[in-house]
Amino acid sequence: MKNWQITGFLAILALGFLLMSGCTTTPQPASTAQPTSALKTVLFSDDLSQWRSEWDAVSETSDGKIFYSGGSLHIRDNNPLTETTVQRLNKNYNDFILDIDTKLVGGSLDNWQGLYFRHDDADNYYGAAISADGYSNIAKFANGNRQDIAGPTRSSYINTGVGATNHIHLEANKNTISLSVNGHLLSTVTDNSFKEGNVKLVANCMTSNSFTEVSFNNLVITTI
Repeated sequence: MKNWQITGFLAILALGFLLMSGCTTTPQPASTAQPTSALKTVLFSDDLSQWRSEWDAVSETSDGKIFYSGGSLHIRDNNPLTETTVQRLNKNYNDFILDIDTKLVGGSLDNWQGLYFRHDDADNYYGAAISADGYSNIAKFANGNRQDIAGPTRSSYINTGVGATNHIHLEANKNTISLSVNGHLLSTVTDNSFKEGNVKLVANCMTSNSFTEVSFNNLVITTI
């Protein structure tokens, strides 16, 4: 009887050990990692190597010229006393992120190169630009009248001189506008004036009896 009790006890103990071991060694299902953020949706993209129908036609006047050359869109502005030479993208946006590369091909370093956005039929819009001598600016234009809302401010992050390339990153998120260049935030402003409109690429010479010519590449517009 005693031997059976010991044997039974050992058997029970061994069974319990096996059950416990089985519980601890059973593989668990791997957890599925959740994405940290949703991917941005591309609203429009264009490497600007050639004309596309979404844009206004190329043009040339005594005040400026818009043309494609060497795989880039070129905007040449000849007269600082007249309206800035622009190329319009015939699409409307409200909130968006825009990335583009600009390069001063020739002419005055005292210039502006960048974009207008939320441009409506009443000639209301914002402008965000950099200059080839190292300044940045955000402005608004109400019925064509300009008001600077950030800058002009000099920044060492802007590459300067003829041949210098810069990457412009603009975010228009409801009433907040942020301008970054070459991965560095330069300005953030809040303004409630304009909600939606088209986008225009801009070159403007600020020196009398001179010109500025800027090339543009790799335009991408995405959702916020």
